[in-house]
Amino acid sequence: MTYLTFHLAFNLPALVLLLWFTRRRLRPTHWKWIAIVCGIVFVATAPWDNWAVHRRIWDFDWNRVTPVEVPLGGVRWRLPAEEYAFFLIETVMVSLVTILFLPVAPKADSPRA
Repeated sequence: MTYLTFHLAFNLPALVLLLWFTRRRLRPTHWKWIAIVCGIVFVATAPWDNWAVHRRIWDFDWNRVTPVEVPLGGVRWRLPAEEYAFFLIETVMVSLVTILFLPVAPKADSPRA
């Protein structure tokens, strides 16, 4: 199984299911904050993940993934595109689970009790 196949078989169906469960609760502000958190996760996770692969703490089967190489500071940093997708998919999934368990906020136009 490739990393992409793993996403297609497990992560994306779970993401679609969570989107379905949260469809009535999601507001534009949720999407704004999910995007902000995804940005933070990407900026925080990509450097140390690249460093760990560069230092051979872990590795990928480069024949089964889509490598993305970024030359920076005299080093060719390399991670699979699927790993970057993993950062974002998992962050969105955790955000949706959080939204699913948050109390429902009253609509702006409804009178308060």
